[in-house]
Amino acid sequence: MGLTSGCRLAYVAGLILGVMGILGAQGGSLTQAPADSLLKIPVAGARRKPPVKFSHRVHEARGVACAQCHHDYQGRRNLWQEGQPVAKCQTCHGLRPEARRLDLKNAYHRQCKGCHLRLRQQGRQAGPIECQTCHRIADS
Repeated sequence: MGLTSGCRLAYVAGLILGVMGILGAQGGSLTQAPADSLLKIPVAGARRKPPVKFSHRVHEARGVACAQCHHDYQGRRNLWQEGQPVAKCQTCHGLRPEARRLDLKNAYHRQCKGCHLRLRQQGRQAGPIECQTCHRIADS
């Protein structure tokens, strides 16, 4: 015997309220950026590099808009706007490229290194572009 549409609606609404209550109880926010994050690529083996420490604070202080990194592309347009929930990069970018999406490693490198290289070409102060400058054992 299946649930009526009214019961299903009440069930879904209860789930949503429950998740919102848990986030609120933990003081979490779907849109508030952490001060620092560790960017990790979940691979094993000898080719694995240490995670990269990323500072939202530093980028915010330098005037980097959230939408320069965070995105939800529909066609060629980024529809993501500040204040909307942020999905983890791994949600869309897997360990291998697929369907016109970069793999996680290349997505990180294009976003970070790409931006830093463009700033340098413009003669502006920029972040690191060398592997060992970002991937430091002490930061893991």
